[in-house]
Amino acid sequence: MSQLQPKRIILHCGVHKTGSTYLQRNLQASRDKLLDQGILYFGPQTIKKRCPGLWKYLQWGRSDNKPKTLLRNQILSVSTELAGEEALGNIHTILVSFESIFGTLRAGLTTKDRRNPANKENQPGLYRYSRRRVRRLMEAFEVALSTKSIQWSICFANRESDDFIRSCHVQLIKEGHEIASLSHDDFVQNTDFAHAEKNKLIDELSALKKNRMINIIPFSYDKNIDRSDPCVYLNNFIKIIMPELAEQIQPILINDIESNNSNKTFNPGISDRGIEIAKEARPIFTKQEWKLFRKFLQKNFTKGI
Repeated sequence: MSQLQPKRIILHCGVHKTGSTYLQRNLQASRDKLLDQGILYFGPQTIKKRCPGLWKYLQWGRSDNKPKTLLRNQILSVSTELAGEEALGNIHTILVSFESIFGTLRAGLTTKDRRNPANKENQPGLYRYSRRRVRRLMEAFEVALSTKSIQWSICFANRESDDFIRSCHVQLIKEGHEIASLSHDDFVQNTDFAHAEKNKLIDELSALKKNRMINIIPFSYDKNIDRSDPCVYLNNFIKIIMPELAEQIQPILINDIESNNSNKTFNPGISDRGIEIAKEARPIFTKQEWKLFRKFLQKNFTKGI
């Protein structure tokens, strides 16, 4: 049996455009100090780059199939690499933060070149398959840890609807998807956000409580941010997901922010003029060229606060 036997796993599921990248950058920068407190952090790059089997299973695995031994070994191997063999037994909490746990913007809101996966999860609608995806992620960790006696916390931010929809549209424009040609009004009319509503997500996730100990924690992005001080959001986030450890964790993160100069906004929005330029320019560039042009947009047409 592995020495890794956490009592709790926290899934921070985003959602998109609610400051997840800012939180993840700072959690990543403080990974070692979080380990000292018994918290093992899994961020987006850990899942996508170091645990590709986990990412593949989250994306495409059949919800009625159990994760394979290879996936179990991968999770344990990466956990050991991140924590060190000697520290595994001291870990009481695994914190997973990834805004694509519920689903990706591209899969939920675009239609071009849509795959036809074996799990039949190919219908549009942002976060339509949130319950299935979260269940697969839970199954993977349960198999890796050889137990279902885990206290799960599933937390996600919610945002004022109009702002959330607009931000998602701008993000798809920045990424260069074909939906960029739509006006905002047409985008609203042609996309399905019903499954991304807070109460709908709560209902979907509540169905997972049948055989597990699960605490669902939605929180308001708008009520927990201070645009003049991003640290406020980080502090509030820790208090929401780990209230009993907040007083000892918050100073660690804030000290690292000050020493690493990481108190800034990542993946910024772009101005209306930048959006116009992006729409006009997209047909000109290849996908590879667009990556460079996107950096130009974000540098020169950042939306003012």
